[in-house]
Amino acid sequence: MKTREELQTFCEGYLYGLLAYADDTQEEDGWAIWGGYDINFSGADYSSHVQSKPALRVDAYKAGWTKNIGDPIHSFTIELNDQEQTA
Repeated sequence: MKTREELQTFCEGYLYGLLAYADDTQEEDGWAIWGGYDINFSGADYSSHVQSKPALRVDAYKAGWTKNIGDPIHSFTIELNDQEQTA
């Protein structure tokens, strides 16, 4: 399983990739499997943790869970500051 720092870097890349195809992340509700995690990405429409735009809430669970997803191993919000958005 990848470290939290590696997970966060992957999730930042996911956000940049999403923004390459969409102007907004508000409606995002997607999943990815990466680094030993099942990762849920949620925009503002699906998570009260997202307070700015563009941003995503990340909840990472152990990959391959069955029957009961349980609590996330890691949860955090990825946000881009104004400088990153214009770069």
